[in-house]
Amino acid sequence: MKKLFIALNLLLIAMSATAAGRNNLFSLFGIKKGAKTETVAANAPKPDAIFDAKHVELLEKEAKSGNEAAYDTLGLYWFQSQDYDKAKQCFDTRHSGHDGFAYAALGSMYLEGKGVKEDGKKARENYHQSALKGYPRGMSLYANLLGTKNGGSLDYPDAFFWHYLAGELGENYSRVMLFRPMLPEQPANGEVAKDAQTALVWIEKVHSGMKLQNEPIYKAGFLKGLKDREKSAENGDDWSRFYLGSMNYNGDFLNENFARAAYYYEPIAKNGKLPASLMVVVCERLEDMYRNGKGVKADAAKANSYAQAAAKYKAHR
Repeated sequence: MKKLFIALNLLLIAMSATAAGRNNLFSLFGIKKGAKTETVAANAPKPDAIFDAKHVELLEKEAKSGNEAAYDTLGLYWFQSQDYDKAKQCFDTRHSGHDGFAYAALGSMYLEGKGVKEDGKKARENYHQSALKGYPRGMSLYANLLGTKNGGSLDYPDAFFWHYLAGELGENYSRVMLFRPMLPEQPANGEVAKDAQTALVWIEKVHSGMKLQNEPIYKAGFLKGLKDREKSAENGDDWSRFYLGSMNYNGDFLNENFARAAYYYEPIAKNGKLPASLMVVVCERLEDMYRNGKGVKADAAKANSYAQAAAKYKAHR
């Protein structure tokens, strides 16, 4: 009975987030106050960043001294504080494009009409930019709108695509949307589930009749879009290569095939054009394959090279 209650609550979360194409987005950007902050990483903020008065003061100084990235972080602070007019003013002050988290916040503001006029099309545009920056939550929010007609046409293939990529980067909401089992060693956070037990409930549901194959996002998304992504991958699209390589590596929706995963991943590693968040995944998995002879001939030198590349990309996320 307890498991059923947890599962029903998870389902209600997923349903409420898709109703009318709206998400309870603002609750996803939690703010913590009162912590001591000695330094400012204005160019690498997090959606759950800890802000206090000293932090904001340092950010304002950096912004005034010419560090435009600081305006995005300040915008996030005011967004979290629900002062959307100040948030928009900060975002508008940056003229060199935004970081992924800032595009996600802007998309949420346009979706809900907070500090700006409600505009589904602009919400989509900003979420898309966030996704292209490799920001997992932006991918998830963009996918959610693509699964509706809010701001544009219904696009299940791309909705599935971006939800899958977001899930690969740890966005548990997207994992739930695709009914992907959340592994016990990677328990979901408070946005979707609280512990590994809940993940096990989802695994039980997936294997007891609650099948993704019965959902429109699978029938009109994955099945319809797979051939197009395969064609795009063969034409050199690294985003599609990441998608297909990951499915082959994980055995998600496609049978596990490490040789095929390496086939898709190695050109990505060579090109180095995807956002750092995705490059880390690619290089770490190639390291695993070459170190353990999964689908490729074991090669310690190549494994070490990919490990070094992963470390480099981690430093730039």
